[in-house]
Amino acid sequence: MAENHPESTVERVYQGVYEAISKRTLRPGMKLGEAALAELFKVSRTSVRAALKHLEADGLVSSALNKGAWVSLPSDEEIRSLFETRRLIEIGIVSELCRRADSAIIQDLRDHVALEEATHDHDHARFVHLLGEFHLKLAAALNNPVLLDFFRKLIERASLYATTLDDDQHETCRGNEHQRLIEYIESGNQAAAIELTCMHLNAIEQAILKAAGNLKADYHPLKHLIGG
Repeated sequence: MAENHPESTVERVYQGVYEAISKRTLRPGMKLGEAALAELFKVSRTSVRAALKHLEADGLVSSALNKGAWVSLPSDEEIRSLFETRRLIEIGIVSELCRRADSAIIQDLRDHVALEEATHDHDHARFVHLLGEFHLKLAAALNNPVLLDFFRKLIERASLYATTLDDDQHETCRGNEHQRLIEYIESGNQAAAIELTCMHLNAIEQAILKAAGNLKADYHPLKHLIGG
């Protein structure tokens, strides 16, 4: 199959599979057949392979020689490492925001929390996306593009884990924790902001670890090969 814009076709496959994982259409352990994906997206298998390699590099897909590719289930170590990194970075972010206490930033964060609340009962995937976006807004407020680019990748990975592994209620982000964090930032209370940030991230991490553990009870990365 001839493709005039191979980079755009790879991105289209990547985004399609990514979205299917985030919406739980594709679940951990499900096979990702090259031929089926090529037919679905009307692209070459070369583009599909490139997209799957990209997804594998991002930790979302696994593969084995002569056994194809499948949706990954993150290991406990991967989940813990991700959240340890987030805690280290977010402690610095909220500490600096407390020092600045910028009123425009505060209002933007309040508006975002209002949107979270309005979305919670209607669209789980959108709600989880907004929860992650709140943390991106914290980082973006520092006007540091290097930090934001790196941090965005962490948030996207954590949000995807939360969407696909956690329960639909996502109770770990209830209790107005984002709103309380805004109040601590506004008052310049660094100690309280750091404590809440760590507690908030620890709760999300534990919920995802629990959900992953439940999935592992019936999980085998090559289960599709025996028709299970």
